[in-house]
Amino acid sequence: MTQDFDLIGALTSFSVGTLDGRDAMMVIEIAATPDDFARGIRHQMPVAMTADRARELGEALLMAAEAALMGDAPTNAMN
Repeated sequence: MTQDFDLIGALTSFSVGTLDGRDAMMVIEIAATPDDFARGIRHQMPVAMTADRARELGEALLMAAEAALMGDAPTNAMN
C-alpha cells in the first residue's frame, strides 16, 4: 500500500469532553494540506462517540504511538 502523505491532514489541536454525561466527544483541529499548515489555516471537526468507542479509539492510538516509536515498519491497522 502506497501513501500520498500530501493528502494526509496534520493534527494541530484537539479537545475532549462528554455529551449529556453519557457519550464522549472530541474536537479535532487539522491543517488539511501542507500549504494550509504553512498559512495557518485550520479546520475543526467535532466527533461524538459512545464511551466504549472512545476507549477503543484511545487504545488504538496508544498502539499506533508505540509502533511509531519503534521506527520504520509498515502497518495497515484499520477499524
